Amino acid sequence: MLNSEKALFAMNDMDDGHLESARLRLGYHTGGSTKHVVKKRIITFALAAALILGLGAVVYAIGVHTGFFSAVFGTGLKGRDSFDVVITDDDGKAVKTEHYPAVERVDVDEELAESLTGEYISSIGQSAVAGNYTFTLQDAVFDENGIGAFTVHVSNPDGHGLIQSGNYGQGGHQPFSWSLFPEGDEFHFMDERDYIVPESFSETEADIVFYFTPFTPIPANTSLTIRFSIFTEGVDFPKWPKAEMTIPAQEAIPCRKLTGDGITASISPVGLMLHEETPELVNSISNSIRIVFSDGSEYTLMAADVVNFSVASVSPDHQKMYYSFNRLCDVDNVMEIRWSGTADFGTQSISRTLR
Repeated sequence: MLNSEKALFAMNDMDDGHLESARLRLGYHTGGSTKHVVKKRIITFALAAALILGLGAVVYAIGVHTGFFSAVFGTGLKGRDSFDVVITDDDGKAVKTEHYPAVERVDVDEELAESLTGEYISSIGQSAVAGNYTFTLQDAVFDENGIGAFTVHVSNPDGHGLIQSGNYGQGGHQPFSWSLFPEGDEFHFMDERDYIVPESFSETEADIVFYFTPFTPIPANTSLTIRFSIFTEGVDFPKWPKAEMTIPAQEAIPCRKLTGDGITASISPVGLMLHEETPELVNSISNSIRIVFSDGSEYTLMAADVVNFSVASVSPDHQKMYYSFNRLCDVDNVMEIRWSGTADFGTQSISRTLR
């Protein structure tokens, strides 16, 4: 079960059929979530944020957020082909096959990333301890829809126990759980995916990127709380050692609005929110989302067997879908968004162009 499904179940007492519907609407199709590897943080500094040249063009200083861009958006990363995984029972008998769609990757343009997101990145440096674990919240960024990412350094002198699954860096069976929510409202879950930075990985230390999307809108000027709970054998969950840190309220990345016959899109360099406003579209299933740029190039967010988002969530009323991008989106040059899907239990094909 996906993290988004777990939170939706906890919040709304949904049955399996409803959760499957949420999965389909977000474009997860028949498999698990997609994952990817992120590169090693390489932290450099620059003397200035930008220089104004005689021609009036703004040149953004490269190096200010190099480590963050490399970790969150990726540099030199490779995609993966789609593949199947056979799930077996304790006797080794195959019980089902899970299909994992392909993932496409592109290098981050650091100067573009700085111009689009640099002024909205908070360098936090806040640490908290639980048991022998020390968690340090490094950098964070999010947009007006509450979609974003943050990085955390984890250390434990006795060994952190993190496991790299080998599938694009996402850990599995970790020695701690985590949750993200607006400060003071721990029942307002947000969905997140974690990605271990492979080249930062040692027995005692690791850097982790967390991508997150909301289920309902996050009020402006809201701080976010990240809570880690350390698994302790023989101890009930409420009594596990906990570490909490705060992403302070900060200026969010502005979003562009596009519309198209019953659908409104709100898009930023880091994510997309689609609001399906007409009865015809509510509870439809997304089959394809393509972001088309003014130069004719496209960012395929999802298609028949491709999933290029890091994490996604759907609102309880099924009218809003939130997607965290797996690359930087040059939002200033977006010409249109092409959406297609099905309604009425897959019997009616629908398509929209948002401009």
